[in-house]
Amino acid sequence: MAGLVLSLLVVVCWAAFRRHAVAAVAGTTAGMTVAAWCDWSDDSTGLFVIGVALVLHGSLFATALVSTLVRHVARGARWADR
Repeated sequence: MAGLVLSLLVVVCWAAFRRHAVAAVAGTTAGMTVAAWCDWSDDSTGLFVIGVALVLHGSLFATALVSTLVRHVARGARWADR
């Protein structure tokens, strides 16, 4: 799990710094949600939908927060260079 978080953190930070924050948030969230759905969909109780919803909301919140922070830091760095 730590490897997944660290690798996604690098990708989201890089994309947000390059002014692609929306793509970073949407791509990461969609990828995590689809992967969870495909992996957990064989559950006969149907409770996997709750887990997938939690993955969707958690990854959306986390990537949006990281992207926003990186954008503000990058904007501040660019403002200081002027």
